[in-house]
This record gives sequence, structure tokens and C-alpha cells, in this order.
Amino acid sequence: MKFLTLPDRDVDQRFADRLGWGVDPHIIRHPSGKPWILTDHLSGWIVRDLSDGTRIAVPGASEQALPAAEGLASGTRDDDIADSGSFVLASAQGQQRLQGSLSTERQLMWAVVDGVALASNSPQVLREVARPPVDERWLALSLVKSLPIHAFASRTPWQGVSSVGIGEWLRIDAQGSARSVRWWSPPASGEDFASSTEAVRASLREVLREAVRDSGRRVSADLSGGLDSTSLCFLLADLGVEFTTYRTSSMSSWNDETTRAREVAREFGLPLHEFPPLADQSTAFDLDPDPNPASVSEGPLVWAASRGYLDLLMDEVGRTGAHVHFTGLGGDELFDLVPGLFRSLWRESPRAALRWMRGFQLGQKRHLAPLLRGAMARESYRRYFARVARSIERDIPARPEDAYSWFPPVVLPHWITTKAKNLIVEAFSDVAKSTPEPLGRDPLAHQTVESIAFQGKILRQFAEVYRQHDVRWCAPFTDIRVVRAVLRAPASARLSDSVDKPLLAAALNRIAPSGFYDKRGRGDFTSDIYAEHRNRRDRLLTEFRDSRLVERGLVERDQIEPALLEPPASDIGLLELEKLVTSERWLRAVD
Repeated sequence: MKFLTLPDRDVDQRFADRLGWGVDPHIIRHPSGKPWILTDHLSGWIVRDLSDGTRIAVPGASEQALPAAEGLASGTRDDDIADSGSFVLASAQGQQRLQGSLSTERQLMWAVVDGVALASNSPQVLREVARPPVDERWLALSLVKSLPIHAFASRTPWQGVSSVGIGEWLRIDAQGSARSVRWWSPPASGEDFASSTEAVRASLREVLREAVRDSGRRVSADLSGGLDSTSLCFLLADLGVEFTTYRTSSMSSWNDETTRAREVAREFGLPLHEFPPLADQSTAFDLDPDPNPASVSEGPLVWAASRGYLDLLMDEVGRTGAHVHFTGLGGDELFDLVPGLFRSLWRESPRAALRWMRGFQLGQKRHLAPLLRGAMARESYRRYFARVARSIERDIPARPEDAYSWFPPVVLPHWITTKAKNLIVEAFSDVAKSTPEPLGRDPLAHQTVESIAFQGKILRQFAEVYRQHDVRWCAPFTDIRVVRAVLRAPASARLSDSVDKPLLAAALNRIAPSGFYDKRGRGDFTSDIYAEHRNRRDRLLTEFRDSRLVERGLVERDQIEPALLEPPASDIGLLELEKLVTSERWLRAVD
């Protein structure tokens, strides 16, 4: 369901009129009696008045979620919002506290319209009410690969419309002024491996049980054959749940996930529906605009390459009547190696860290000296961001050790214009002046949380675009309970000589088949994207001669045409090109 909140004051009814939600049954009121929440559906809302005069409203939640919501509204459980399974909106004495989830799957956006702050869970709603133009600074940033997620999380594609930042809630007073307040505080790390294993297992089982219960036990799941989605299938089977599984394959002969998926389905007696290879339905380099208003309002879909497959998947899942579909999004972010890991390893044990770094350096063919400098660095997030902002402005190359810092080096595409670069520099400078704080005490915790927030954005876009199917996408690895359990674990829990994702493997001990997590090749769908580019590049080159990005002065036509025809011979070059095409396609839909 969609909603729009109003401040506790007399507000013109035209906001409701623009949305077509202006009739009384679609209004939840402040304790004062003034209109508070306009919604397209009243069914599914839980509204309670607390003894202190606070009114809380929780959309789409079960009764079991109320204790967490009531505790949050009264200020006693400040960082347990996601445990409630939904948004929590609270109104008391003219003040509003509006909060979503850490993963940003449940995300609030807001805008000041006619002098008052309006908040919503849907950018489409705010776009209809505020009617904002495209934010060109955001558009320029969308062309940058490896953009720091946390620093720009509050930006949206629309001028004057902001998202509430990661780990923040929105305060709106009776005058209609709004500001974000940080609530997230990362847990201390250093719990022993055995305790962490138990905590991860318990939190995953709890999340799965709740989702299955709320679905009426009508669920389905991805079964790619990779570690993350398959682990969820093991847990669901262990809980005695009946479910259908789905996957798409790769044209690459090096991708062995197809064999593993079929073996798991056979051993556990799981129905497995297989779709054609991703290359057959990939839309990474398709410039045909998507007319869906939800797709336009969300901005360029970060999963655009998989749109064809997901359309098929959702039609099939909806046909079978499942209400919840489980996906392994977030597993890599929690259990795999991330660049910021090495600083945490060094803090835990320099001697052990040296051994792991030596193995990583040899396996990845990296230089050891930058890795050592990165692991031993003490540069704060604030200082690092300020240095990166200055480096972008002055065209100073990143230091090699920056690859292991708070976020990867930021490299601007060679085909952007001076105008685009200036917009990007302005955006970085603005953030640097705001003295940003990280999401964790070290790069490992920070990168884990902001990466989970990126996965939450994908889930949110799924929900918006496929709203008509009435299927909830559930990614247990992005749930705050699982995230906390992983953040408490030692950094070394991500490393093993014999198994992949050792913390996850230990949590699934005696649930997963023996040997499933033994080190082996990882699934890779890059060849499918290369195949699509080869098939579409001539048409792509022709269509880009009428580029909206070129018209806006953000991309150099003579620089981009060679890259469209033959991108740099690396996955990074191809992914950079995919971002360009995704932004161009979105801009065509807007126009």
C-alpha cells in the first residue's frame, strides 16, 4: 500500500485531490483529529493509541509486530524498528516520528510542498504531489560506477525530493519542518565464532518462520545453485515448508550452479522451474523506455539487465498463488570478503592478518604493499571522504591502498562532459562539508551495512514495479536481526582455507548436505551480458545518436560512440557502459 503523511496542522485538501485519495475512508487522523495519513488502502493498517497520548500507525504488519512498534514509539526500543516488519509512524503533541528499516526496503521519502513537509513510502506519490523536475546533479552521479552508497543515500532522481538516510528516522513538527535523525548504532564486534554461528542460525530461522507464517505458508524461493539462495532453501526444508523453486541459467560452460541446483532439488524433493538462459531475456542494453510509472518514479532500475527474467518469474510465481518469494540477496555482503575486511583483520590479530593477506595477494595477483598500508590505515571516514572529494575535483589519482578503505576509489567515466564533472564535484563537496559519519566503527561494518541498504533498494524497486502481483519479496539476509548477528562476529569468520562463506556454512551445519560449502567456482553471468551486448551493439550505436544524456550536456557523443561499439576489455568497462544505458533508457521514459 502507498501512503502520504501530513503535518498536524490545517492542510489544504488538494494534496489528497491530486492523488485521488481524498475521501474520508482513506484518511488516518492525528490525535488532534486533523488528517495525518492519506492512503490508497485502509485495510492492512494497525492503529493504536498509547497511554502517553501517542498514536502509532503500522501499515501491512501483523499483530505480532505491535510490541516492537509500541516500544519504538515510546522511545524504549530505539533501534528495533525493523523487527516490527514494517514502517512505524507515530504522532504525538504535533510531532511525528516516521521510520522505515535499516535495509531501506521500507524507505521513506519526503518533500516540502507549499511550505510543509510531506512524507511517503512511494516516490511516485511524491512525484504526483510535488511535480518535481529531474535532478541533474543526481543524474550525473548515476553515471559513476562505485559511487559511495551511504553518502548519497538521501538523494533521489527528483529535485526537492529526499530519501531518509540509512539508519535514520524523520522528525516532522507541527509547523511542517522536517529533519533526519540517526538511530542506527552498530553492535560491538568480537563475539566468538561459535556464538556467532548460533546467533546467525537462530536469526535466520526466526525471519523465515515469520515470513512463512504471514504468507499463510504459500511461498516460493530462488534456487540458483549458489550458496545464498540455496542456503535459504535448506532452512525452509528443515522447517518443513512446502515450496516451489525457480532459477535461470547461464550460457557459460564454466557456471556449475545449474548442476548443483538440480542436485539439491532432487535430494530435497523440491519442485524446480527453470527458465531459459539469462542471455535470452537480458535487457541490459535495451533502450526501449519502460512506461510503467513506478519504474519512472524509482529512477534507473539497478536490476534492469534481469527485467526480462523477472517478468517471467513474477508471472509464474503469481500464477501458483505464492504470497512470499524468498531470494538470497544480501548473502555476499554478509558472509563474503569485502575490501574493508583487512583493517578489521589487522586489528584482531596482525599475525593472522598477514597470513590471510598473503594468500589474498597471491590468489588475486595484487601488490602486497598497498594491501598492508590499507590494513594498517587509521584514516577516519570523514577525512577519507574529504580527501576523495578533493581528488575528484583536482584529477588526482587514487592511492593504491584506497582499494581497502571505507569505499573503493571513485573513477569518473572518461566520456562525461565538464558540466557533468562539475555537478559530481559539487555533490561530493556538499557531502564533505556536512561532516558525514560512517555506518560502522570500521570499513568492514560500514561496507556491510551500506551494501545491505543497496540490496534493500533492489527489493523496494521489485515491490513497486511488481505491485500488481501481490507477492512480497523476502530477503532474510537483509533483515536487521541477521545483520546484527553477523556484525558481532569476528572478521576472520569470513575466511577459510577449505570452505566458502565459513560463517554461513557453520550456521547451516547438519542442515545443508555435507561438502556443499567446500571451495569451488562461483556462478558467473557476465558472459550472458557480453552476449547481449554483441547482439545489440549496432542498434545501440544507432539509437544513441539521439541521446537524451547528450542533449542535457552530460555525455560527450564522440567519446561514447567507440565505447558503445567496443567497451574496454574488462567486466568493469562493460558494467560502466550498462550504467550509462540504464540512465539513458530511464531518461527517455521520463521525457
